Amino acid sequence: MKDITKKALKLGLWNTLDVQFANVLTLPISDNNNKYNVKEALILASATLSAHVRFGHVCLPLCLITFDKLFQGNHPELVYAIYKKLGKLSIDAWQELLLSCPAVSDGSKITPLVLENKRLYLYHMWEDECRVARFFNYKCQSNILQKEKIISVLNQLFPIIYTEIDWHKIATAIGITHQRVLISGGPGTGKTSIIAKIIAALLLCSNRNDDLKIKMIAPTGKAAALLTESFKININNIPQLDKTYLHNLPERATTLHSLLETRFYNKNIQYDYLDPMHLDLLVIDEASMVSLSMFAQLFLTISPQTRVIFFGDQYQLYPVEPGSVFKDICQFSSFQYSYKRYQEIVNLTGYEFPIVSYSKLSTHYNYNSIIDGMCILKKNYRFNERSGINQLAVAINLGDCTRVLSLLTSNIYKDLHYIYIVEKESYMNMILNCAMEYSNYLQKLQYTKISKTNILESFNHYRILCALRDGPFGVIRINYFIEQILSEKGLIKLNNSGNYIGRPIIILRNKPSLGLCNGDIGVLLLNDQNKLSAYFILPEDRLKVVRLYQLPEHETCFAMTIHKSQGSEFNHIAIILPNKHTPILTRELLYTAVTRSRQCLFLYATDHVIIRSINLVTKRYSGLYDRIEK
Repeated sequence: MKDITKKALKLGLWNTLDVQFANVLTLPISDNNNKYNVKEALILASATLSAHVRFGHVCLPLCLITFDKLFQGNHPELVYAIYKKLGKLSIDAWQELLLSCPAVSDGSKITPLVLENKRLYLYHMWEDECRVARFFNYKCQSNILQKEKIISVLNQLFPIIYTEIDWHKIATAIGITHQRVLISGGPGTGKTSIIAKIIAALLLCSNRNDDLKIKMIAPTGKAAALLTESFKININNIPQLDKTYLHNLPERATTLHSLLETRFYNKNIQYDYLDPMHLDLLVIDEASMVSLSMFAQLFLTISPQTRVIFFGDQYQLYPVEPGSVFKDICQFSSFQYSYKRYQEIVNLTGYEFPIVSYSKLSTHYNYNSIIDGMCILKKNYRFNERSGINQLAVAINLGDCTRVLSLLTSNIYKDLHYIYIVEKESYMNMILNCAMEYSNYLQKLQYTKISKTNILESFNHYRILCALRDGPFGVIRINYFIEQILSEKGLIKLNNSGNYIGRPIIILRNKPSLGLCNGDIGVLLLNDQNKLSAYFILPEDRLKVVRLYQLPEHETCFAMTIHKSQGSEFNHIAIILPNKHTPILTRELLYTAVTRSRQCLFLYATDHVIIRSINLVTKRYSGLYDRIEK
């Protein structure tokens, strides 16, 4: 097995930690074998599982270590060498073999690995998945105790429109009458405005003197700041809420990490489990970015009776850590509401909407209450029908490569610009064009009467998004070239320190003491003492000034990665894709990049890379959907 391990390491299929983990698990197993070589089989399964978890999967389906699917059907010579030793094990044979190992159980006792439903898990990942499934399977009934009052409040917040269905009203009705609510929609579908409407509706349906505990959280500091800002704008536009309700409104959104840290401070997990946090409503924005383990920790700390509403976009990038809870749950949206729930929604909102025959569906699916708490928003309020950006995003989601290329090359849509990058000359023209888009804000630095806020807003009008960090098409090289061009044009003055007036920076590490979070973007400007400081725009257009020596780890940010841009939006963006396809270029990545733009999009790429990216759909393996369904 040593030769096989060396080859797997050399090919990058496993890394050193995967192999060390597998070796530790096999220490109690003797080299004597029965029908199969148990020790070598466990090394193969556990090392492959460890590698899968590193790539974001929750488990390893046994079918993926069968002869024809191991290593995704690639590296046939290595696969043949492995099965020359082990034989062609079927899924049932793998199941029998693994359960004979002391390191594997069915979950009834604590072991390093758990094998259940023909999926192999690390124990803690299995435990997290079970906890999340229990949370969503919590038996909660629709809360229609004040039907007439709810109808009155909904009609106040959403005057009836007979020309079309108001899905915001339906989403709000679902949000205030169900304990587990999931609302998914792309940028421009109005998710943040619904958050304010749901909170307002809950307050208006309650007694004025009720002390409701409401919290809003997001996975990152940047997302929490954006949620705080949008919530204040939207909640202040609801005239029905007078001063008597103000004490119930959340002052600001916080990060999920800060909520958990506060809860666990000077306490142990067992105590928190026995004494959960009691909230009336918990709103989670950008829920698609939250990993399985973070959700499991959160559900451990809150009361099962807490109403939890998840907002997100199921088509965006997966979380950085393993799992895809939001997307897994969104799979249930392919089913219809239960008949009773459908009648409730119609009675509360006054809107009837097309449904599939329930008698036809009922033989195929036993309805779970999770479906009755879902709403998928499809209407886009930001883009009109002539928007190329919106049509491009839809075509990418559908995997329609022909439609995508047609949109990019048609020259009909003024908000879409496609530049083919094939030669060195076109590459340098791309760098020059991208650099000069920043000239407007840099020219403003010469005028002392222009406010710092104006300069920052001018900078945030435009951003370059890259798929990679390294290489000629990565953010490091692009930022370097842009600085050189801007220096040659006299727009910035480079020096040995690397800091200069107008330098944009992105924070790479949280620093709570300064109120700075990973992903925050600022600009270096002269302060009142004529010394360089970093300026950041906070919610409500407040400025934060930080001295250079106080800044946490940061880097130049004319260009940033698409991953870092998730949760942000810009009026005008340029997307730079490499001229050769790499596995990081997926449909989800391209969709996320395109939907960062509000008004204008420049895409620098090739047809081949675009087609390969759209056709590469990320799949994360987990058992959550099946666990909830059963």
